Amino acid sequence: MGVLDLAGAIEVGASAYFAAALTTIGGGLLVGTWFGRARWLIALGLVTAAALGFVTLAESYDRIRGVDGNVTWSPADHRELANRYENSFGDAVLDLRAIDFEGRDTEVTMSINFGEATVVVPPEVDVTVVADVKAGDAVVFGQRSAGVNGRPRETTDLGGDGAGGGTLRLYVHVNAGNLEVTR
Repeated sequence: MGVLDLAGAIEVGASAYFAAALTTIGGGLLVGTWFGRARWLIALGLVTAAALGFVTLAESYDRIRGVDGNVTWSPADHRELANRYENSFGDAVLDLRAIDFEGRDTEVTMSINFGEATVVVPPEVDVTVVADVKAGDAVVFGQRSAGVNGRPRETTDLGGDGAGGGTLRLYVHVNAGNLEVTR
């Protein structure tokens, strides 16, 4: 796995290395039950399992949440797309143009406390946006709505090709700031 990762053939995260180590330790424990004493592997397995949990959490935190400040998320394909994106303070851009939604029903939530939120979607995907902007303006596919403590507003746009091309349901919540959803 490491050789393939270093050669650039596959992209492997840190959690995959810990998972491989944990699998190897588990195999050693199974073999040790029949052919020898492998009790010391239990402690090693517990440490590796804890490290796997920590690294997995850290990887998902970096991919899903922005650190306070300006952030841009632009997943390269559907596998990299998270179901939730959050940012406390600052502007956030979610660029989904590289994703092929064909034949998929996808839901994504974006939550911004204070700042500007921008979502850019591909031209062919059918999009339904539920915009919940508490204090600020929302411009969803050219339709503007403004107000303080406004109700969530649902807008559907089928794109230039009409129905088809996959479906995307966006839930966007902005406490204070503006929202723009565009193609």
